[in-house]
Amino acid sequence: MQCLVLLLLILMTVPCLAAEEEPSEFGTLTGQARMYYFTQRNKTTGEDFDNIRESLAVGGFLKYETPWLAEYFGAGVAGYTTIPFLDMFNERDEGGTGLLSSTNQGFIALGEAYFKARYSQTEGRIWRQRIETPFINGNDSRMVPQTFEAYGVKSSDIEDVELSVYWVDKEKARDTELFVSMSEMAGLQGTSTGVFMVGADWQAMENLPTRFWNYYAPDMDNTFFAQLKYTFGEAEAVHYGILFQGVDQRSVGDERRGEYNTGEAGVLGTVGFAGWTFDVGGTVVDNSAGIRNSWGTYPFFNNMMSYAFNRAGEKALLFGVAYDFERLGAKGFTVNIKTGFGYTPDSGRSASFDRNEYNLNLGYQFDGDLKGLSIQNRWSYQDADNDFGGTDGYQVRLRLQYNFQLM
Repeated sequence: MQCLVLLLLILMTVPCLAAEEEPSEFGTLTGQARMYYFTQRNKTTGEDFDNIRESLAVGGFLKYETPWLAEYFGAGVAGYTTIPFLDMFNERDEGGTGLLSSTNQGFIALGEAYFKARYSQTEGRIWRQRIETPFINGNDSRMVPQTFEAYGVKSSDIEDVELSVYWVDKEKARDTELFVSMSEMAGLQGTSTGVFMVGADWQAMENLPTRFWNYYAPDMDNTFFAQLKYTFGEAEAVHYGILFQGVDQRSVGDERRGEYNTGEAGVLGTVGFAGWTFDVGGTVVDNSAGIRNSWGTYPFFNNMMSYAFNRAGEKALLFGVAYDFERLGAKGFTVNIKTGFGYTPDSGRSASFDRNEYNLNLGYQFDGDLKGLSIQNRWSYQDADNDFGGTDGYQVRLRLQYNFQLM
C-alpha cells in the first residue's frame, strides 16, 4: 500500500512538465491520479447517525491512444484501478459508497479498449469506451467512471449539428470491473439486452444550444429527452439564462419492467453578474410512475448529491447561488450552494415522504507548475419526512485529483 501511495505522489509531481505537451508521433499517454474520501451517514432510530457507509481510496487511470494511422484508423486502451487506503476507513460492512466494491475491496478494470475509424467529420468506435450522453454516461463522481461496450458513430458533417447513433450492449458500473448487459444494469437479472440510442446536439445559434436524445431498450422502455437553453445579456455585465428540460418514458414490447407511461418537465432561470450566479428552477413528474435512470447520472438540473427528485408525482424547487473568486484574486476557487425541496402526494399510489436536500460545494483548480491538480469538497444534508418513512442523513466527499499527460 505504501508503494502505491508513493507511486501516486510521483505521478502528481513528475508529469507537471509534460501536462501541456502536444501529442507525439507515437500517440498520447494520459492519466489521472485520484484520492477520494466518501461517507454517507443516516439516522435509523433516535438522533444518532448510526447507519454508516464510508470509504477512502486511491487510484486512477492510464490511457494510451495511437496516432491516426493512414489518417483514418486508430485505437485506444485504458486501465482503471481503485484501492482501499487505511483499513480504519474501509470496513467491509460499511461499503456501498461507490468508491470501491460493495464490500470496500479494490479492483482493476480494462475500462476502455476500442478501435476507431474516421472519414471527414464522422468517427466510429467499437467495443469498450467512455460515453457521455444525457441518460447513458460515465457518472464520474467516485473513483472510476462507468464505461460501456458499444458500437456506433458520431458525425459533425452537417453544419452546427452533431449526430450520434449507437448500440450500447454492456456497462461496467463504478464499483466493479465486470461488464454486464444494459438490461441487467436496469434490474432485469438473467437478461441480455442492450440499448439503441440516437442523439442530435444542435447549435444553430451560439446562445441557443439544443439537445434531442432517444434511448430504446427492447422489451423494456423508450426514453426521449429534450433540452433547450437560451442565454442573453453581456458576459462581462448582467447575463441571463433559461433552461428547459423534458423527458418522456414509456414501456415497450414485452414490458418486462411493467406497463408505464410517465414524464418529467422542468424550467431553470439563471442570473449572473460580478462573479455571482443565481439559479431558480422547478420540476414536476407525472403521477403514474417515477423516471427510471439506470445507466448514468440523471441529466436534470435538480439532480443533487443524494436526491434526483424524479419520483412519481414529485414536484421540486431548486435554489442555487455560486461565486467565482477570480475577481478577488483567487483564480480557480469556486463555491456554490444548492437547495432542493421535493413534495409528493399525501395519498394515492404515488404517495411518499417529502424530502429536502442542502448542498455545499467547494472547489479549487491549481495553476502554474501545479496545473492539472484540483481539490473538491462537497457536503450534503438530507432532511426527509420521518413520519412517512423518510430518513435524515448527511454526506461528505473530499477528492484530490491530478490530470497529466506523459506523451
